[in-house]
Amino acid sequence: MGVQDRPETAAEQRLLADRYELGERLGRGGMGTVWRARDRMLDREVAVKELTVSHLPEEELEILNARMKREASAAARIKHPGVITVHDVLEQDGRPWIVMELVDGRSLADVISQDGTLLPREAAEVGAQVLAALHRGHQLGVLHRDVKPGNVLLERGTGRVVLLDFGIATYEGSAELTRPGDLVGSPDYLAPERAQGERPGPASDLWGLGATLYAAVEGESPFRRTSPLTTLAAVVGDPLPEPRRAGALGPVLAALMAKDPAERPTADQALRMLAEVTAGHTMGFKKPEPKSPPKVPTQSVPVVDRTTTPPAGADPEPATVPQPAGVSRPAPVATTAAAPAQPAAPVRPVRRASRARLVLQVAALGLATALVAGGAAYMVTAKDGPGGGADPRPTPTGQQQSPTSGAPAAAGYRWTEDPGGFRFLLPSVGPVWERTTGDNQIYYSPDSKVHYLQFAVTVGQSSSPLEHLQQLESTVSKNLTGYKQARMADAKVKGHDAAVWEFSYAAKEGGRRHAIEAEFIDDQGTAYAVYLSCPDKDWTEGERRFTTVLNSFEPVVR
Repeated sequence: MGVQDRPETAAEQRLLADRYELGERLGRGGMGTVWRARDRMLDREVAVKELTVSHLPEEELEILNARMKREASAAARIKHPGVITVHDVLEQDGRPWIVMELVDGRSLADVISQDGTLLPREAAEVGAQVLAALHRGHQLGVLHRDVKPGNVLLERGTGRVVLLDFGIATYEGSAELTRPGDLVGSPDYLAPERAQGERPGPASDLWGLGATLYAAVEGESPFRRTSPLTTLAAVVGDPLPEPRRAGALGPVLAALMAKDPAERPTADQALRMLAEVTAGHTMGFKKPEPKSPPKVPTQSVPVVDRTTTPPAGADPEPATVPQPAGVSRPAPVATTAAAPAQPAAPVRPVRRASRARLVLQVAALGLATALVAGGAAYMVTAKDGPGGGADPRPTPTGQQQSPTSGAPAAAGYRWTEDPGGFRFLLPSVGPVWERTTGDNQIYYSPDSKVHYLQFAVTVGQSSSPLEHLQQLESTVSKNLTGYKQARMADAKVKGHDAAVWEFSYAAKEGGRRHAIEAEFIDDQGTAYAVYLSCPDKDWTEGERRFTTVLNSFEPVVR
């Protein structure tokens, strides 16, 4: 299928319907080209889509012409902020043209390829807006049938998400614009029932949304293979690859992409699930409590015993509560506590058996912040209060490019194995992150703890992660000016008990700081804490960094 080429300079001089003056080309796809244009009558900028396919049999051109008109009709039928507004439809030079609102932004596909993957909460926010638009269309009998990252537009500066390209949409009472044997849509994002020739329904669009959000957090669609046929075979027969970066979004993805459309959630259920993720909650399903008692810890204490009950004769102040000193606030903790030699994923998706079993256990996505509970808290009070800080002298650290788990390093990160008994992905772009120790904590920072990571390991911790973080908060919050909790909640990490704590406060050196800590306890009873702290203005990047570190964090068994 060829794309008709002609000089853009000629297009810039074209005038449609004596009203729309074409300007620069904004984009080109397999079926059409989109131009920036000026509406002379209303003196406003608009976008104009032109069918630019040539060298096709007349029958196929007629079908494409009809699809262009269908696109305009379907979009105009849905009056919703998440659907592009169509202003006009006209014919010129024997082809249809669609005049629509001009949205200044990039497609989700472009964002992923140019900026990298989204955080789970960011993806959930995008998904909620796309789902709201789809749901409104479904209420009006319109199926989109081609939900994918390339058809999701993110408007700059507003946070608005717009669903594009209703070219193959269908709606009640309309004729089918396909021939026997035709399979329209992108194979990567095609629901299994459609790949098998069954009649699509609203649940088919939800599958496409799930695959789109999977690509948003993982970087690629879950079933893409080397050819359309092998891709379709994977869609129908292969299990959903377990996401590595999805965190609390993981179970939502598994629900949306259930093979059987009857097992997928309704739009209302999916909207509630996405809302829980954006609110910082972990989506999971209740699991039976383990029948066997907790195992006795077998590994040595790699960092420090961070129990909250001091040994006899020790200072009555809990060992994990920081004394006033000078430390930056804790940063968000990733939600992935992995078992030894296996990369952790924030939350392991659980397959649903039926829509009736969609009973959600809402924990807190904030798990990422709880991991460094003791250490994070110490850093906050230490840096902003009177007293000493951590030892500034860097100590050597072993770096592994190929950890035993075999997990590849994310772009801009390198695998680092710490002598304390764990490995994780450390930023590798920009200033070197130096390792320091002090007060039985391990720190990594590129700028003397303006931005930093903090780790702690405790063998045989007696209290639960949530209880431990709550104890820390009760002490730390009293020593911080303008303390504000963002979240504090239970969570589950790969089946382990966990908790997350996120907060901000006014630093003494000026400006607010944002911190997050996550803590979990493994099957051997060892507690791991991961903490991140940074200036509040850098929180977006800080949260991304924390998520990457937490999702890659894994204990090392020696």
